[in-house]
Amino acid sequence: MDGDVSRAIFLIEQQDKKNKDLPLRMFQSWYRASDKYDVPVTSLAIYTGTTKPINTYNKEWQGTSVNFIYNVYCVAEADEETLKRDDRLFALPVLAAKRMLDAGGKAEKREKYSLELLDLIQAWKLEAKKARSFQNFVYRILRIGEEDIDPKIKGVWKMQFRPIDDVVKDIYLRYAREEGIEEGMEKGMEKGKFEVARSMLAEGLSADIIKKCTGLNKQDILSIQ
Repeated sequence: MDGDVSRAIFLIEQQDKKNKDLPLRMFQSWYRASDKYDVPVTSLAIYTGTTKPINTYNKEWQGTSVNFIYNVYCVAEADEETLKRDDRLFALPVLAAKRMLDAGGKAEKREKYSLELLDLIQAWKLEAKKARSFQNFVYRILRIGEEDIDPKIKGVWKMQFRPIDDVVKDIYLRYAREEGIEEGMEKGMEKGKFEVARSMLAEGLSADIIKKCTGLNKQDILSIQ
């Protein structure tokens, strides 16, 4: 980009379906920002639907014409393997949106994709607050909270939304009171994890998923059965 980019404006608009007014809005936003701030301005339209993106605005009347070209990014055309390898934060929401398009409203596909995306979030090893923000974003993109989603899948998401220490907090405090503060601090947490694992097993969740949620090893989980 030409000019001093230390002071620049990036205009971004998201579009989920065909809208004939989008090119005009993109031009108007660009022109207003350029005129008001007198700095480099670039525009990006992100298409999250299946419509073919439009990247130009053309207008001509009585010898005066405008030909405005802006950047477009089409989620449907994004390469999935590239997104998985991309360590930039925008990659995961883009992948989630692409998966939602692929699911075509089918709950079973959204359930499968949601668990795969949880694994990717964990692999990034983000700090807890940021990881939960991404989980919440992906949760909403894939609409995991809707009625057609298996309650067991929702249960996994609820476990993943908070660190296991928070999930078993009440159990931990109860054991601490029962066994004495110092001894109960350590024992209570471990017993709390086993109680959570027992409940998840009763719901039919696999040992692999429970291991991810609780931090218990697979042998201990299977011994509960």
